[in-house]
Amino acid sequence: MPFGHRAQLNDPIRPIHLVIAAMIVVLGAWLRFRAAQNDLWLDEIWSLNLAATMGAWHEAFWKVLHDNNHPLNTTWLYLVGPDQAPWILRLPAIIAGTLSIVAAGWALAQAGAVRMLVAMILVAVLYPLVHFGSEARGYGLMILFALISFGAVDRARSNPDHARWLFALAVTLGTISHLSILPIAFMMTIAFALDRLRRGDGFWATLNTTLWFCAPVTGGLLLVGGGMAYGLSLLNGQNWYGGRAMACPDMGCFIGGVDNIVRVTTGGVSTNLAGLHAGLFLITLTSAVVWLMVLGHRRAMLYGTVFFGTAAVYLALGQPNVPLGRYFIPMFTFIPLILADVVGELRTRSRLARLVATLSVLSIITANAWSLTQFQKSGRGHYTKGFDFIINTTVGPSITIGSDMTFRFATVFDFLAHRTNLDKPTNHISPENVLRERPHWLVTVLRTSPAAPQTLCLESPDGAGAPLMYDLAKSIEYWGLSGMNWDIYRRAPRAAGPC
Repeated sequence: MPFGHRAQLNDPIRPIHLVIAAMIVVLGAWLRFRAAQNDLWLDEIWSLNLAATMGAWHEAFWKVLHDNNHPLNTTWLYLVGPDQAPWILRLPAIIAGTLSIVAAGWALAQAGAVRMLVAMILVAVLYPLVHFGSEARGYGLMILFALISFGAVDRARSNPDHARWLFALAVTLGTISHLSILPIAFMMTIAFALDRLRRGDGFWATLNTTLWFCAPVTGGLLLVGGGMAYGLSLLNGQNWYGGRAMACPDMGCFIGGVDNIVRVTTGGVSTNLAGLHAGLFLITLTSAVVWLMVLGHRRAMLYGTVFFGTAAVYLALGQPNVPLGRYFIPMFTFIPLILADVVGELRTRSRLARLVATLSVLSIITANAWSLTQFQKSGRGHYTKGFDFIINTTVGPSITIGSDMTFRFATVFDFLAHRTNLDKPTNHISPENVLRERPHWLVTVLRTSPAAPQTLCLESPDGAGAPLMYDLAKSIEYWGLSGMNWDIYRRAPRAAGPC
């Protein structure tokens, strides 16, 4: 008897389980709504600025060819306008993040109540999923459609015709949410083919069935790709996708990105143990996949192909090119599902195994409660406080501000200036002109040290001109997977000697 049917017979979903599931959905919605109350950060404002360049809603799908354009999200931002409250701008992510909890439960519903509820509670409370389920970008929407895609492929064994159309719809919508769904969608089709081979279909029969399964999604992707190709033809082939390059020797970006997302999910342990975090996570994940394969679990091959196949695709494409955990969100989306399946298997073992499973789930929930608390304190950065401080303590008719990254700082500052109808002109000084222009304020956003230095002494590399001394006046910190620090320095009244 197939695994899913056995689990359903032994662990049927009763009305009380549906009540618990509804409570979990409400909890997840509340967490996401709270997380959506804080200030917009750079990339969200950047998306707003891209939306402002549009003349019609449909231009997000073909004309705004930029890697910070996530078309479904950008369309919403265009329709509601930039002057709305943060939670309204983030509403699609909040709704998608909440529906992701339902999608996780649906994906494992055939496996019984315990697996369904464990998957739902983990999707509801895991900090990375709450974070991106409350941010005005396309990640939250992509997470929802990735979970639906997973459930469709898993159900393809029993109802392939229905599954292939559901898979096509989810992947197509996921693609216009965020392009990062494409590698996992590709690996899901590989998993579909491997399952057919494992069940005894020959090579040609498997190839024929896989092409039949992928026909609808191919049509959807051709439609999306056609819009991009048309836009590229208008731009004379200039492609704005791909992000910025960064030197990460010896897989440093890959390890750093894994560390980033694992660390915030397990309680924010020291950043000095990146290799250890990534290593323990990969060992644990590999062990879980192998154990499920040994047990003959129906989803083991799907897990293994998605996790390790997608990682191989990332490495082959040279991704990630920055050590940020959000690059791994597509794969991380399925962590709650495999954990739920492992817990479900342990539940059928000894009393000790059930205890270990229970304590593990409680530990994860506790760690993420701490992470969510940290995130709630600082969000993606309380830039309004820093902006108000600069405005309220500036004497004179204008404001001069230097920064170590003018675009990062000026984008957020100018957005806040527009929102508050700032009547003072602001002059943003680029890093190379700070010594010559001598701005009253200096705001650093590229800090790598744990704390901002109390003073900054700047001098010309060639020794020409008097050095400048700045004192730290205020520090705006963020915690988590996206955001910026603002270390606000005021020009010191004292003369500076050699630095």
